[in-house]
Amino acid sequence: MAAAGWQRRQEHTRHRVLTAAGEIIGESGLDGLTMRKLAARAGVAVATLYNQFGDRNGVLVEFVRNGLDQLERALDHQPAHAPLDATWALFATLDGVVDAQPQVWRSILSMLRRNRGPHGLGPLGDRLVLLIVHDLGKAAADGMFVIDCDVERLARHVFVTRMHRLEKWALGVIDWDAYQDSSALGLNLMLAAVLADPAARAAALRESGVARD
Repeated sequence: MAAAGWQRRQEHTRHRVLTAAGEIIGESGLDGLTMRKLAARAGVAVATLYNQFGDRNGVLVEFVRNGLDQLERALDHQPAHAPLDATWALFATLDGVVDAQPQVWRSILSMLRRNRGPHGLGPLGDRLVLLIVHDLGKAAADGMFVIDCDVERLARHVFVTRMHRLEKWALGVIDWDAYQDSSALGLNLMLAAVLADPAARAAALRESGVARD
């Protein structure tokens, strides 16, 4: 019982600290996050931060991990979709999580490239790629593609190009609307290149914005 109570208190403190870290980073960026400021915002002693997280870098590591956990939980609640719709839904979930806390995710994305896995996302990046591989594989099995595609290579291309655009947004090179527009354009043009059904191909081109009505 005592151990369980201690664990609950630790989790409660962790939640308060990471929430406070997100607020400070959202307001002042990474440079604005200090252990003293974080302790004051979270309502804990500075010593508590050092005991639980080790140092400021330990806080940042947990902050990134917490953000990725939130994204993974959002993916866990995705309903079943028809082939290709699942890839669109996956990216809509990703965008929804990021857009809910844009300043926080700018900081998370700037730190992720130091990590392993697709775009520093580690096992979550591997999972995202595999979800797209599975979705494109279903489309290929249903005869939706005009040629025999290497769906794993195609899925990795879809994911990597999307993340490149997201990183440009995080760096302030493009705004959110430009990120979403260029991402939709890229995915629709990719689909138009491989879809076998002329009507579906034409629809993808119209959705991309390059087709003239």
